[in-house]
Amino acid sequence: MKKIIFTFCLTLIGIGLADTTKADVAKGNWIVRSGYTFLVPQLSNESLIEIEKYSMPTLSFSYLVTDNLAIEFLAGIPTSIDVNDRSMGTSSKLATFTPIAPNATLQYYFKPKDARFRPYIGAGLLYSSFHKEKAYGILEGASFRIDKSLDHLYQMGFDYEVNEKISLNLDVRKLKTSSSALATDLDRTIMGNNAPPQMRFAMDMQPVTVSLNVAWLFDSPKRANQRRLKNKEILEAMKQRREKLKLEKRGL
Repeated sequence: MKKIIFTFCLTLIGIGLADTTKADVAKGNWIVRSGYTFLVPQLSNESLIEIEKYSMPTLSFSYLVTDNLAIEFLAGIPTSIDVNDRSMGTSSKLATFTPIAPNATLQYYFKPKDARFRPYIGAGLLYSSFHKEKAYGILEGASFRIDKSLDHLYQMGFDYEVNEKISLNLDVRKLKTSSSALATDLDRTIMGNNAPPQMRFAMDMQPVTVSLNVAWLFDSPKRANQRRLKNKEILEAMKQRREKLKLEKRGL
C-alpha cells in the first residue's frame, strides 16, 4: 500500500507542474469522490483475535454549506472479512463476516475557495452493522453474531485539482468500533457438553483507513445558470468587439 500512495503522490506532483488551472469551489457545490479504500485493523496487544487487512471500492458525496464547510456521506461495497484466533499463539480462522459501515462527517477546508490544493479535516459518526456471520474452527457449529454499533471517527485529507471539474483525493480516517461478538449454542461445537453457555469477544478495533479517489465537482443549479449567463455575456462582448473592429477597418 505504501508503494500505491507514493505513486499517487508523484502523480499529484506531475500534474501540479503541468497544469495551472484552478477550480472555483464554493458554497452550493457538490463533490463526488470514487475510489478504493484500504483498511488496516488495529487491535490492542491483549486482544485474543486478529482481523485481516482488506480493501473495497467506496463512494462519497460532499455538499459545501459554505465556501469552507462541507457535509460528507460515504459508503463502500461490502466485502467478506476473516477473524482469526491467536489465543494459542498461532493464527487460525475463527469466523467471517461482511460489514456495512456508512459514515457521515462534517469537514472543514482550510484553503480559499479558488485554491488548487485543498486540505481538510473532519469529524463524524460511523454506523456499523454486520451480516453473513459464520463460525469456523473451534466455534464451527455455534451461532455467531456481531453487535451493531455507532461510533465516532476523525478524518484528514486533501483534494488536488487536475482541472476545473476533476481532482485527485487522498483521505485518511481513524475509526473506532465498539462492537462485540457473541457465540452461543456452543454445545454443537467440538467442545460438546463441556462448552460454556456462551463466549463473548470484545472487538475493540480502532482501524485506520486510507482512500485514493478521483473527485468530480458539480455546480449547484443556481451557480451553473450564473456561469452560463456569464459565458453568454463574454461571448456577446467578443462578438460586439469583432463587429466594432470590422466597422473601424471599413472606415479606413
